[in-house]
Amino acid sequence: MINLIKSYKFAIKYVVGFGTKKIPQNKYKLSIEEYLGLDNNKIPMRIYYSYKSTKKTIIIFLGASPDGEKHVAVNLLAQNLSSLGYNVFIPRIPPLMSLNISNENVDWMRHIYKLIHKRKDVDSDNIIGFGISYGGGMLLKASLESEFLRNPLKSIYLYGAGCNAETILKFITKGEFEVQGNIVKIKPHEWGLTVFFHHFIDEIDFGFSNEKIKEVLQLRVENKKDESNKKIEELNNQEQNIAKSITTGKINQEVQKLVDQILKNKFNYIEDLSCKKICTDVKTKAFILHGANDNMIPYTESIQLDELLPNSELLISYLFEHKGIASKRNILFKIKELLRLIQFLAKFYRYNES
Repeated sequence: MINLIKSYKFAIKYVVGFGTKKIPQNKYKLSIEEYLGLDNNKIPMRIYYSYKSTKKTIIIFLGASPDGEKHVAVNLLAQNLSSLGYNVFIPRIPPLMSLNISNENVDWMRHIYKLIHKRKDVDSDNIIGFGISYGGGMLLKASLESEFLRNPLKSIYLYGAGCNAETILKFITKGEFEVQGNIVKIKPHEWGLTVFFHHFIDEIDFGFSNEKIKEVLQLRVENKKDESNKKIEELNNQEQNIAKSITTGKINQEVQKLVDQILKNKFNYIEDLSCKKICTDVKTKAFILHGANDNMIPYTESIQLDELLPNSELLISYLFEHKGIASKRNILFKIKELLRLIQFLAKFYRYNES
């Protein structure tokens, strides 16, 4: 009974903290450190230490974003979890920060985990892996690597994660996904198409030099949106037509042909990026949360994960988008969704405290 009450207190505090976006600064302490990366460079890592004396640890494995460990929403999440009694690590993963969505990220996650679980301020038997967006699928793959198998995670928490690279890429390029045999269409986030073309740019036959379009995309990756837009205006009409379509996410006929070319020519490579084929081997308990309004990775990806993972809890929330809490909902609807979220988080707490 005591554990049940504590679990609901944890869940309610989590929801309040994330909803208000105000975590008291006396509830955590931020330490900015570095770790030695696979490339022998010093890589930034943020650690939010709880105000409580604890070695309970959460490692946040980020998605593909140029913000890396400085991502505002991720830092709010870390502050919130830290205020609730966890030490939270946010290591930069260089390939994902540069929008490299290859399996190279699995090697980095394995390396990061090996370093963190050996630290004196970490209880190696009480580490939770928190995978966000594309980082979620990569975390599932990494959890089957020897470093993880020797020292298994207490649990895995997935937020907005993907399962099947092919269906994800079709969604971000065509804006459609399948629900119970029906095709659902929504406008995908513009970032998805930028990630797609940035990753596959050298595999695409534009019929002309791709150097100027590469420059446009690289500026986007570096969060230099104004410079990217200026560069677009310098392009000829054909280049401009393609670049504008990619960076706005408004796919046109010419860009669609290029997308179809890649989906066909790189089918085996795209299949290998998926985590769907390894999910049945993941024995670690997984808690899966996905926003039904996610316009980067459709919620059907998490439904697939839940069906494939042997030990999982799933919540599809109509309260969340990919970037966080949605605001265009009436109060009664929000209360209902908040109660569902609280129940989910309470289960997460009880499992990890057992």
